[in-house]
Amino acid sequence: MKKLKILGLSSVLATSLFGLQQPNYDYISMSMGGVGVASSYGSMSGYINPALLNNKDNKRTELGLSVGISIQEHELGDDLSKLDDADVSGTLDEIESGDGDNEDTEARARKITDALDSLANKTNNYLMLSPRAAFAFKLGTHFSFGIYNKADAKVKAVVDKDRLQYIYYDEDDDKYIKYEPKDGDDNDYSDSTEDDYKAYSVDYAMNEINTTRLDVNSLALTEIPITYSDSFQIKDTTINWGISAKYMVGTTSKTKILFTDDDYDPLDELDKNSVDTQTFGLDMGVVIQPYDSGFKLGISGKNLNGPEFDTIDDATYKLEPQVKVGLGYSSTDLFDVEVDYDVNSINDELTDTDYQYLSVGINFHPLTWFSLRAGLKDNLADDYNGMIYTAGASFGLKWLQVDAAVQVSENSGNYDGNDIPRYVNANIAIVSKWGDN
Repeated sequence: MKKLKILGLSSVLATSLFGLQQPNYDYISMSMGGVGVASSYGSMSGYINPALLNNKDNKRTELGLSVGISIQEHELGDDLSKLDDADVSGTLDEIESGDGDNEDTEARARKITDALDSLANKTNNYLMLSPRAAFAFKLGTHFSFGIYNKADAKVKAVVDKDRLQYIYYDEDDDKYIKYEPKDGDDNDYSDSTEDDYKAYSVDYAMNEINTTRLDVNSLALTEIPITYSDSFQIKDTTINWGISAKYMVGTTSKTKILFTDDDYDPLDELDKNSVDTQTFGLDMGVVIQPYDSGFKLGISGKNLNGPEFDTIDDATYKLEPQVKVGLGYSSTDLFDVEVDYDVNSINDELTDTDYQYLSVGINFHPLTWFSLRAGLKDNLADDYNGMIYTAGASFGLKWLQVDAAVQVSENSGNYDGNDIPRYVNANIAIVSKWGDN
């Protein structure tokens, strides 16, 4: 008898989610709902808006190191939980060994079928893992450079909805057998045919033609920007402007993860099915500040040239240009508050999800060694996550500070009977500053 050896979905995901989204590197902005186009500051502020380097309220030289990770679940967690609860491998072993004619195995078999059928009808199910790391150096008010590394990896369950029946080949009896989990004392096993095995069997879909599997798509991106900013006066209004030229290296990968091959190494397969692309990106921005009013209007454009990255199947992954506007108010010694809006919606080709955020945030900094931040952001183009709540804090001496930030979605999914946020993003940074403000 050919053995169907299914790996539990959770263990497969755990070993295959190792890479790769386009996060917000600015630790201040991240904890303020993603705002910052008008009033962010620090070593990584130039990544949000290059014009922010020329900030008369922050003339210090600054070094920043940052690491973080985000996790996004989309229509996958509940079914994944059901498959884990049903003990997929053990249940199928019992069925194919002839021990499936009992209430416990029948119930688990029905749960597996229900979960696979549900996934088959969720064409955009996925789990996304996005780690990131950044180094940035801001030299006074005119120059900055950095190295920004990010990665997005999407794992999607693909299920053949026409092949969900338990039909297998029994080598000992040289025949095909069908198992139907029935209630009561009815016999669950009956004879089947090779034609039915090929047309309807989950064993055939997983073992022979791989139409039930996991697909992995990823983009790893390194950006090395050099940013310049300056300013000029028009009467009582200061206009800061900035430009950032970025050398970019992107690695796209695409592969399948098979449920039934013990010798299959998904990490090795991803490495074999990857393509590297070297290109350039361009960011620009302005900040308009009426003299001593405390108000600032910021406008930034990222990836204005629409950099593209080749894929293994001769397609491209494009980072679409995005324009953001922000209105902020700063009380230099106490707090900053800002509202930002994405002028255009962006479609993430990796997840086929649209993004267009409206964000609001506040930064309360009553002391030189401590600040507390909070914010909200809402994706106007897609409400799956609901509102995103953000918070963060920094503390320490000027020459060595620690900063932590977190984002959590309003809406939750379900896994193993527990509600879990559909989106979580966490970040920690170490910052060192020199010079007077």
